[in-house]
Amino acid sequence: MPFDCLVSSDPTEAIKLIERERPGLVLTDLRMPKLDGIEVLAVAKRTDPAVQVVLLTAHATVETAVTAMRHGAFDYITKPFTSEELVQVARRAFDVGVSSGVEQTSYRAGASLAPSQAKGLEDTGRLVGNSTLMLEVMQLIKRVAPTESNVLVYGESGTGKELVARLIHEASGRADRPFIPLDCGALHDSLLESELFGHEKGAFTGAHAAKPGLFEAANGGTIFLDEVSGMTGNLQARLLRVLQERHVRRVGGLRLTPVDVRVIAASNQDLEELCKRGTFRQDLYYRLNVIPIPLPPLRSREGDILLLANEFLTQFAQRGRPDGDLVATIDPSAADILMRYSWPGNVRELQNVMERAAVLVDGVTVTSRHLPERLVSSTEKEGGQPEAASFKQAKQQAVETFEREFLIELLRRNDGHMSRAAREAGVDRKTIERMVKRHGLRGLF
Repeated sequence: MPFDCLVSSDPTEAIKLIERERPGLVLTDLRMPKLDGIEVLAVAKRTDPAVQVVLLTAHATVETAVTAMRHGAFDYITKPFTSEELVQVARRAFDVGVSSGVEQTSYRAGASLAPSQAKGLEDTGRLVGNSTLMLEVMQLIKRVAPTESNVLVYGESGTGKELVARLIHEASGRADRPFIPLDCGALHDSLLESELFGHEKGAFTGAHAAKPGLFEAANGGTIFLDEVSGMTGNLQARLLRVLQERHVRRVGGLRLTPVDVRVIAASNQDLEELCKRGTFRQDLYYRLNVIPIPLPPLRSREGDILLLANEFLTQFAQRGRPDGDLVATIDPSAADILMRYSWPGNVRELQNVMERAAVLVDGVTVTSRHLPERLVSSTEKEGGQPEAASFKQAKQQAVETFEREFLIELLRRNDGHMSRAAREAGVDRKTIERMVKRHGLRGLF
């Protein structure tokens, strides 16, 4: 679905546009001069209660989520975000709330909209991997998403647990309702209790007004409880009661509020082992662990490292180079370092490494000198790789490099037209489409 966009860099002018044009979706920054995003949201809702509003913010907090949802926001996106993430949210907003025949979007200057490449969970543009382990995860997500079952995602830090939770939510029947993430390990006990369950005025020092909790804000949607092992025993008991009875009671309050929320929890610790030690409630563990999804560490995802590296490199190169100069390849020496490194920070660490490379590279090829010293020195110390394994890696990288360069040049010659490119190469269009997807080149031509 194409988007007809109206653009304004001035929030007061944007409000005039909203009142005059009556768009189906408004994308607004949260912090702006003159007016903030909440004020724009309020005006948009007064003008047309059916309009969907998405807030863009670099300062996302639990309070931001609650405030946005309380004022009727459809969702909010944390910066930095990709165009694919933005388009996916826009499509969901139109699907659930846009009036018939309205296909206009008002958004702040600088935002980028492009046709979404997502065709379901197999091609979200965000969860990338061809390894057996990741294909199993993707299949599990597809089976789990349409259900109402609670899910426990577990794996090392940086493996993408929140991403998996978002994909489950977006492919579920709750996709038109809020998705609210919360890092349970980042807040102390009393603040976490207030954020989850809300509080009444005067419940504690500083509670000058009543505030709904995240369970109320997420009603009908999904809460993602990251690092749930960080909860104390008291909070574990309160969470268990909410899961069992489907209602919440605010701190300092008496009234029970019904809530309909799906809980997706995550942990980088073994909760079963914590149950044995007595630091995590076994009954809560069984409530959360209805469907477990294990995420493999990057070092175990054979074949995915270079795939992800190329995907990240392309994204960051396009974002940072308005002249269109494309960082196209990773040379064999750099590829060998990437494949031999142990990646203790997993996908998040690889993403940061490729962002750095995209900034530092001065040509079209990333070499070992564009990689952090810790990667180079770590792989140099390891050394002693078996000859057969080194040959296999070198051969794989040579084939991938040739294929990627050939594909880029082929598409450039044909102005990005896949059918013409397929005819020139003597293959069918589906082959070209698969190659474009595999090398992370969607949307570049």
